[in-house]
Amino acid sequence: MRCPRLLVEETLREGQHLELPPEVLRHAVSVLRLRDRAECRVFDGRGSEYQATLELAGRRSGFVRLGRVAASPTTPRRPLRLLQGVARGEHMDLAIQKAVELGVSEIWPVLTVRSRSGAAHRGLDSRLRHWQGVLRAAVEQCGRNELPGLEPPRDFESALAALPAGDLRVLADAAGDAPGTWRANASIDPDTTITLLVGPEGGLEPDERDQAYAAGFRGLAMGPRVLRTETAAIAGLTILQVLYGDLG
Repeated sequence: MRCPRLLVEETLREGQHLELPPEVLRHAVSVLRLRDRAECRVFDGRGSEYQATLELAGRRSGFVRLGRVAASPTTPRRPLRLLQGVARGEHMDLAIQKAVELGVSEIWPVLTVRSRSGAAHRGLDSRLRHWQGVLRAAVEQCGRNELPGLEPPRDFESALAALPAGDLRVLADAAGDAPGTWRANASIDPDTTITLLVGPEGGLEPDERDQAYAAGFRGLAMGPRVLRTETAAIAGLTILQVLYGDLG
């Protein structure tokens, strides 16, 4: 049986007796169904992970006693940034979840023309909190011990303007170059961040696509079929990981 993992964003050290924050304790007891003296792992979201034993003190108080280091840092080999067009409900959740599993370093939700419906703008603060929960759950599940960054939603033009210089910019675009063409030029500096831009349902508007290319993006085609936005994010990140990162 796989050892359950708990995220506690504090400085951790071997032998520490640490009181669990209420939300972590609630997750351990109510969701993971852990009992007193249960074995688990605790990680800090910055690369440290320890074996631990859960100690329950009543219904509303619990501690963990940290043992030995349980895993090395899981920092991805290649910095990957996903600019994901804000999509509806489970489509956005799935894109975030699978991006975490595929080793993304940063996720920027982007409001494009086709994601600028009233529903897209309504309750963005609560949606961001929800996405943070999706991200944290994905980190716990997939074995990462460092948290990817999740930026607040921003509009398309602001996102392009905010990108740091020097990254390799990739646009998911059916009219772009096939992965085989990219493979011929697969050697880039190991410290170069790769930015993947994926549109929402329905894709980017032509003007937005033109803006992306003017900002230095290069198109990546992912086969002859039309992909959902979350599938495009998964496929694009996988291709880039094969060409340049952990899956190469």
